[in-house]
Amino acid sequence: MLRSDALKRKPQQRMADYSAEVERLSDLVDLIRELINATIAARGVPPRKFAPTPRPVTAIDRVRRRQRDVQHRSLVARLLPHKATTGTSPAA
Repeated sequence: MLRSDALKRKPQQRMADYSAEVERLSDLVDLIRELINATIAARGVPPRKFAPTPRPVTAIDRVRRRQRDVQHRSLVARLLPHKATTGTSPAA
C-alpha cells in the first residue's frame, strides 16, 4: 500500500527514460503553455499558472537542494530563532 505522501508527490522523470528528444519536446510543451497563457492574458483574463513538464532530478541536484535547505535553516535559526525548525531532516 502506498503512503499518502507518496500519492501526493508529482511523478518524476527517470534519467534512463530521458533523452535529447524528450527534453526538446518538454521545452515545446512548456512554450506552448506560455503562448496559451499570453493569448489568454491579451484578452484581459488573468491566465492560469501551470507547472512545467517534469524533468529528471540528478544526484547533484539533490545535493545542491539539501545544501540550500541547510543554509536556509541556518540563516533562519540565526535571524529568527523563534521560527527555527527543530527537525534534522530536510523537507523534500
